[in-house]
Amino acid sequence: MTYFIYANSVVALSTAVLSGGIAFAFGCENWLLYGLFAFFSTLIVYNGQRLVKAQVLGTNPWLAWVKRNTRVIYAFIVLSLLASIILFIELINSSMSYVLLGITVLVAIAYVLRIGNRNAREIPYLKIHLIAFTWTVVLIAFPLINEQKEAPWWLIIAHYIYVLAVTIPFDIRDLKHDLPSQRTIPQVLGVNGAKTMGAFLLLLFAAIMVWNQESLLTNPIFYFAVLLQIYLVVRMNEERSDFYCAGWIDGAILLLGVSYFYGG
Repeated sequence: MTYFIYANSVVALSTAVLSGGIAFAFGCENWLLYGLFAFFSTLIVYNGQRLVKAQVLGTNPWLAWVKRNTRVIYAFIVLSLLASIILFIELINSSMSYVLLGITVLVAIAYVLRIGNRNAREIPYLKIHLIAFTWTVVLIAFPLINEQKEAPWWLIIAHYIYVLAVTIPFDIRDLKHDLPSQRTIPQVLGVNGAKTMGAFLLLLFAAIMVWNQESLLTNPIFYFAVLLQIYLVVRMNEERSDFYCAGWIDGAILLLGVSYFYGG
């Protein structure tokens, strides 16, 4: 139960602060509501995935706990769904938002539910891009497009690259569970190659952001968040605990979100 609360809190807070920070930086008055929408949406997706994974990998101590406490997980999902619906009704301001979030919901469902003999995450090379697409749409594109702000292409691309980078450690952790046919980045490049790629992607993310957003040039929190994330990616290995991923790596995402509030 302790880890369940801890993991839920960190990942949901991280996505909430990142989404709220982007909305704040680009002048969205409802930045707090967008953060809350990201918070509850994350709880729905993550807990839904845990229920599915628990049926397959129930021997893992953490997932075995999930399997024994499905009512608790379902309660979290239902409450989060209700909160998300209320926030969506309050926020919705563009017909394009229905399209964006509709596609995202379909991707999230296809990620975990099997159609035939496999789900979308088991398609070679696709797993990490499904995650990056979902996060980028919900956390970055939705607030700006819904508020009818100009959504810069570089901002979308930069955060897509960022999510790819921070997802690599989770793929390293999942090496023992992922099918060889999935061809995740650690499976293709090896652990060291995957970590090198993750560090490079984070540097590329930072370069794109600083080049296009001059205010970041003097933002120490932004630089620290990126450097901390690079350090955590490089230090990742197959033996790292779930706390390392759910705490430190997700926590560094929260710090990036905080940086977007710096300097108004």
